[in-house]
Amino acid sequence: MKAFAIQADIAWEDKAANRPALESRVRDASPPAGSLVVLPELCDVGFTMRSAAAAHDDSRAWASALARSLGIWLVSGLAVRHERGVSNCAVVHDPRGDEAALYRKAFLFTPAGERDHYVPGDCAVTVDCGGMRVAPVICYDLRFPELWRRAALDGAQCFACIASWPSVRQRHWDAMLVARAIENQAFVIGCNRTGRDPNAEYTGGSAIISPLGEVLAHAGAGPGTASADIDVAAVMQWRAKFPALADARQDIGIVRR
Repeated sequence: MKAFAIQADIAWEDKAANRPALESRVRDASPPAGSLVVLPELCDVGFTMRSAAAAHDDSRAWASALARSLGIWLVSGLAVRHERGVSNCAVVHDPRGDEAALYRKAFLFTPAGERDHYVPGDCAVTVDCGGMRVAPVICYDLRFPELWRRAALDGAQCFACIASWPSVRQRHWDAMLVARAIENQAFVIGCNRTGRDPNAEYTGGSAIISPLGEVLAHAGAGPGTASADIDVAAVMQWRAKFPALADARQDIGIVRR
């Protein structure tokens, strides 16, 4: 399967500008039918705390139409309203444009007050994307390996990490993408934004990492695309050859003295 991380500058709270710009970038990447294409966190509005304004059902319809028009698997960051409020979500659409999965960001970014405006999710999500089991995760989730391990133990072979990760902590982004790939013996697609908003500057650094921790593709600092082949067989062969994930334990207690 071909994977693409589409790195873009996101106009602040401007869906009318962001959607055609993102569509153009996706089409310019020329993803073959059946590819996995990943867009950044809250890709049509930016990392806004105006969650009520960000959450419109037409965002999901827009992403669905884009996936269907190109026949791709699409992971997009959208604000989604539900019975308990609004969540910061990664929505997965299949090549027919049907919604295959929806993940609600579990770890909300306290320094920005995200918890005051969005409702957290409480579970990992995995979904079969054309034979590759993918787990979507969002930005701050990168710092919490327990979420990733839960998905890996459920069979996740690839993680799609969408983000608005600021430049000031870029080294953390780079290091943890590789760490999550190594420790979960899985591909990691990290898709970050570029540019700036009223609160932060973003350097991108979108990348595709192999289960061995190799950087297969990197989008650099400005708008661009990271693209690479990802292969289920490579995951399973490495897990069989070096079965560290099979030795994972969930029954470890603690002794405090």
